[in-house]
Amino acid sequence: MTESQSPSDASLAPAARPQIRHRSLLAGVALAVLAVGAAAGAGGVRLAEKWQPRSVMLLQPTAINALQPGAPSAVHGSVSEIFGNKFILDDGSGRALVDLGPRGENADTVAKGEILTVQGSFDRGVIHAQIVAHADGRTEAFGPPPPPRPGAPPPPRRAEAPPPPPGAAPPLRADRPPPPPDADAPPPPPPPRAP
Repeated sequence: MTESQSPSDASLAPAARPQIRHRSLLAGVALAVLAVGAAAGAGGVRLAEKWQPRSVMLLQPTAINALQPGAPSAVHGSVSEIFGNKFILDDGSGRALVDLGPRGENADTVAKGEILTVQGSFDRGVIHAQIVAHADGRTEAFGPPPPPRPGAPPPPRRAEAPPPPPGAAPPLRADRPPPPPDADAPPPPPPPRAP
């Protein structure tokens, strides 16, 4: 065989070569479209899994004096006192402090004297509320925020003032009056005595 006559060149007619290139290009495009579709489908399924509502287990209320530490619990009683995002629930058998967590800080969710059913975990004398059911049928979810998704940036930290340079005066506090203007000056000399 000579160099100009290779077996592949001899078997293919000149008109067939562009057809093969065209088919391979179409096959490559089809594979790329399928790969992108599969990736988008997988991402969509993952997103749909995250948006599913959480299952809620409703518990039968127990007496406050029978609560077990570390166990999920539900109590039913009336609100006797409110302290920001915490309140005292009284069911007749005892009283318990209910903590609504960070989601309850700016909410006016409970009123004094209101009858509630609170579900959450009981730990060290405090019920950490997850669900609060009102007498009119409303329910509210509380508790810690969900964990951050993997790969998410960390939440922003609170900005703290940098420490003062060495030898600087301490910052003024609102509960103390400002010092007099000549606080660092030596005391004046005593007045002269009269003869």
